[in-house]
Amino acid sequence: MSEIIIECMRRLDQSLGYVEQAVNKLSTEEIWFRPKSKMNAIGNLCLHIAGSEYQHLVSGIGNKPIERDRPNEFLTRGGYSSQELLQYMLKVREESRSVVGNLTKADLEQEVTISFPEGAGMENYTWSIQKIMIGAAEHYSYHTGQIVYASKLLQKEDDHLLNNWKHYF
Repeated sequence: MSEIIIECMRRLDQSLGYVEQAVNKLSTEEIWFRPKSKMNAIGNLCLHIAGSEYQHLVSGIGNKPIERDRPNEFLTRGGYSSQELLQYMLKVREESRSVVGNLTKADLEQEVTISFPEGAGMENYTWSIQKIMIGAAEHYSYHTGQIVYASKLLQKEDDHLLNNWKHYF
């Protein structure tokens, strides 16, 4: 497996670990709390990063059917517990790992089109698999930071959320 694939998956796993630690500190009500009506709850961000990962890695690279309702990731107002969200995110990660585990270094230059359904508010684009992998890790990390920060604001105790996780930077 290519070094870039290994590194992108390591970063995706690291971010998922951060999300897991953050979400496990909160109640269901806190996970779905919106500080302002137009802001996303932690639960929305979890649905969004899992949906994006699925669309890019499993569907885009893996050629599986698109199973994503992007607008609903932001419109959802509850209905999932922390454990249900984490199970969904872990399931998507397993599917992603099965797709990228078969890629070779030569595959990284192959271009893939990421398609969005009509009304999703996004335009289709074509990127190399390498760029998709890097973009997926970066996107996941960005929203992970939001999740961790929001969790710190919402948690009752003043604990450092990531004390038990390996840091690489």
